[in-house]
Parts: sequence; C-alpha cells; structure tokens
Amino acid sequence: MSKVAPALRLLCAITFASAMTPAFAAWKEHPENSWKYYLANCQRMQEKMADVQSGRVPGAFEVMGDLENSQGSMNEHRPNLPPQYLASGEFAQCENVAAEADAMIARGKAEFADRMNQAAEQGRIAHQNSPEYQRALSLGYSDVGEISFLKLHEDMDGAARLKTMLITVDEVCGQYFRATQYVKPYVIYTVRPSDGGCGEEKRVAIVGGRSVEKGDYIDERGEFQYVGWKKIVGADGFATDIRVLKARR
Repeated sequence: MSKVAPALRLLCAITFASAMTPAFAAWKEHPENSWKYYLANCQRMQEKMADVQSGRVPGAFEVMGDLENSQGSMNEHRPNLPPQYLASGEFAQCENVAAEADAMIARGKAEFADRMNQAAEQGRIAHQNSPEYQRALSLGYSDVGEISFLKLHEDMDGAARLKTMLITVDEVCGQYFRATQYVKPYVIYTVRPSDGGCGEEKRVAIVGGRSVEKGDYIDERGEFQYVGWKKIVGADGFATDIRVLKARR
C-alpha cells in the first residue's frame, strides 16, 4: 500500500485538531446561566444559615458542608459574570451573604472541634473507669492497651510508655489471633484482614505463654507486657522483625 495515503490522513487529522482546538478552548458557560447558578447557590446559603438562626438545626456544624459547597459553586461562576451583574444590588447582597457564610463555617469548625474534645474527654473518663484500667493500675501498670492496637498505642504514646502498659486481648480483632509458627522460645500469632474487624494482617510473637498447637486461638483472657521489636530467625532461615509480648503469669 502507498505510504502517501496514511501520511495524508495523519496530516488531515492534525490539521482538523488544530483548527478545532481554539473553538473548544474558547467555549464558556453562557453568562446568564452563570448568573442563575450564582444566585441559586446564594439563596441556598441564605436558607441554610436561616435554619441555624431559627433553631431548625442544632448548630452551624450541620450546615457547614452545604455552605462550603455553595461557596465553591459561587466562586466557580463568579469570574464569568459580566459587568452589569457585578454592579447589581443582588450581587452585592450575595457577596455579603458569602461573608456571613464564612463566619458561620468558622463557627461550625469550632463546634466540631468542641464536640471532638468533649467526645475525647468522655472516652478518657470511660476508659479510666473501666475494670480493665483499674486492674492494670492495681498490678502496677500505667494503663491498659489491646493486642491488636499495638501500633496505634506506640504511635500515640511511644514505645517507652507502651512497655509500661498491661496488654489484653480485645474482641474486635485480638481474639482472632492464631498460632502459626513456633520459633523457640516464641509462638508467633497471626490474624488475616478478613478475621473479625482486623482489616489487615497483624503478627505478634509471644514468649512465656501457655502451650499451644498450630492453629490454636490466642487465650482470650491472656495478659501481656510489651517487650519491643525483635529480629527472629525462623526454621526456614529467614529473619523477620516482629513485635514481642511477654505473657504475664
């Protein structure tokens, strides 16, 4: 086949694309439509703020997302508004509404922060009143933690504090740990992402625990103390880094 025809088609395609691109690039939303969208979002913001002011919704936090969405839409359409709309009283009023929305959004964020602080304080009080926490203190530990959340405890409190905590077996994920390997003197326990509420594979090595067979579940009543990271060499000769717990007798 002649090489001229394919080359000619390619040249035509490039020429067509070059000719059409400016037309597509120059396309914009019609100013009248931009104005309609701008006003509609302005009205929506007014309605949401009125809901807060009238008490129909508990607070600014409940409408914060709607206000932010409406503001985003107004910001998107504002650059396409022609001078006659920008000089109108409606535009000036909506810009004032947007400023009021800024204040309410800030108020909503403050409410959210306050609710989070209150929830954290309630959680702290409930934790310190729990039998598990009280038992940990009575045994000389600083706190109580859960075996499936060792990484979280270490990230939040540090390895040094984690070593002073009584570690227990939680129901969410911890109870699904099963013995998968024995590397003297450690029994390595593993959970799969699909086990309980684990969501990811977790491994831990326990020393000084009860005698188990491969596949046995961890002792749900077990209590442990965090030792730290250890490099353990398995029967296959491969070394692996793993968190180690010492069983409390």
